[in-house]
Amino acid sequence: MFAININYTLYSRIIIVFSFVLLNYSVFSQLLKTDPTLLFEKWPIFNTAYIKENKIKRITFDIIDKKDLQEAIDRNLVEVYEFNTQGLLTRNYHTQIKRIIQEEIRNKKNKVVSIKSTFEYDTISYEYAYNSNNDLITTKYHSQNYHEGSYFRYQNHNLTREERYIENYRTLINGQTILDKLSLKYYDSIYTFKTDKQTKLVFYNNEKMPYKETFYYKADDGKLLEISEYLSVANGKIKKHFNYSKNMVQDATMIVDYGNPKQTIINFTYDTNNQLYSEKHTIDNKDYKEIQYIYQENGSLKSILIRSFDEKNIRIIKLYYEFY
Repeated sequence: MFAININYTLYSRIIIVFSFVLLNYSVFSQLLKTDPTLLFEKWPIFNTAYIKENKIKRITFDIIDKKDLQEAIDRNLVEVYEFNTQGLLTRNYHTQIKRIIQEEIRNKKNKVVSIKSTFEYDTISYEYAYNSNNDLITTKYHSQNYHEGSYFRYQNHNLTREERYIENYRTLINGQTILDKLSLKYYDSIYTFKTDKQTKLVFYNNEKMPYKETFYYKADDGKLLEISEYLSVANGKIKKHFNYSKNMVQDATMIVDYGNPKQTIINFTYDTNNQLYSEKHTIDNKDYKEIQYIYQENGSLKSILIRSFDEKNIRIIKLYYEFY
């Protein structure tokens, strides 16, 4: 994906969905949201209710990068998100540069006068399917050589099983593509235990050994206050804590501890309409990146600016919408 710490791991795409009450907050107010369960797992986090209400079919992120003290470069990078009529993500794909071919331009004296760069691209695609309860049931990762398919089972909206397969396809003479080989990569079983203010998830691997426990703690009004994750095999723990202002996430802290703790903090600011205005990320008290959101007069998100301090780079993203 983008080179800005975007994480589309399997776990982040199928995190269990909980309902957390955010009083005085309109679900239709903005395209992106600060969902506590996903803040450190993925970006962007789309607001399903907003997309459904506005009948958005497709959003294209057109990307331009600009290094400090250099001109902006358009390398034809895009990120595309497609949604069904319920506002659920059904497909997203992105282009990435596979290889840069540089050609030297020489004069009559065989002296290099310029260098011409040509880019070769790959397109990576993810597809998603849902059951009648809008629970994610399948997702597939497409590449040139094979597909990775993930399948999920639910009971009362709780994820109970996760299976990952390697899928090899072949094309027939008539052009039809059929499944040639299906290989199970791994599967997990997930057990959920709930009380009024706490939800506990226990993960078992395919050898029926527990390897991870995740706890979700809520306040009296339903807001998510903390997520604690313990990994028995790696002897590590991850803790995330969330603070709120006007019923919106004001800041979030994550501490990853495998013997050498690392702290990540995200601070959010909102405009007078309670729309997300900016977010600042720090790692161990060092500025990492800053994201600014720019809106049109009608309130729709127009563009996103991402400042990466380590890379000394600004990523400019322009959004283009298609509707049903």
